[in-house]
Amino acid sequence: MKDLKIGIQMYTIREALKQDFKGVCRELVKLGCDGAEFAFYFGDMEPAELGAFTKEIGLKACGMHVSAGDFADPHTKTFDYARALGVKYVTVSCCFGAEKLEESIALCAGAGKTAAENGFQFTYHNHAQEFAKLSNGESALDVFYQRTDPKQVMAELDVYWVTKGGEDPVKYIRRYADRLPQLHLKDMDPADGSFTELGNGKIDLASCVREAKDTICEWVIYEQDVCKRPAFESAGISIRHIKKLLGR
Repeated sequence: MKDLKIGIQMYTIREALKQDFKGVCRELVKLGCDGAEFAFYFGDMEPAELGAFTKEIGLKACGMHVSAGDFADPHTKTFDYARALGVKYVTVSCCFGAEKLEESIALCAGAGKTAAENGFQFTYHNHAQEFAKLSNGESALDVFYQRTDPKQVMAELDVYWVTKGGEDPVKYIRRYADRLPQLHLKDMDPADGSFTELGNGKIDLASCVREAKDTICEWVIYEQDVCKRPAFESAGISIRHIKKLLGR
């Protein structure tokens, strides 16, 4: 089994980043994060400045979560930031069910093609809506992957949202083993189904990580949409739990 790298989705600590972007990034390195998945905010720095800073402190970019519209906007700096950060993966989420399936397939197929033309790999981040069942009994997410190019539209599965959608995340990790370079690790409070720190909830994260080691997965990425304690405190608890799961 291979080693997996540890990432953090910057959305988790979005408020702290607005207060002290550079200081927080330095703390992430001390915390044991191998990389960060950037999302919409770059510390008010231009691409070259940001790239130089992350290189200086040793914080790699495990990806960038972007708006679907960025792929159609010729004036966006999305790819400039991605190149400056050394990003390989650019990610979008559409939150579709049966009603937006066709639109999402077309949008993401186009985004995957554009990403490839610019030297990047497109990945899709799911939420719970994508597990809505179609008339043939298949989930919208499965049909989405069946009808998109596996080389241009890869997966960034989120274990919390797979669970929230009524499915087993281990099964889905296995199902998309050859299409899963990034895996989002989140945990679910057994009391109310809300977000909680990794290791404090009911999702079998150990099995998810073990299964991910037998896939093409490179990054396990912690994300917590809402934290009930200070976000950086939650991040510390969760990153330490990932390190434990990985035997570090």
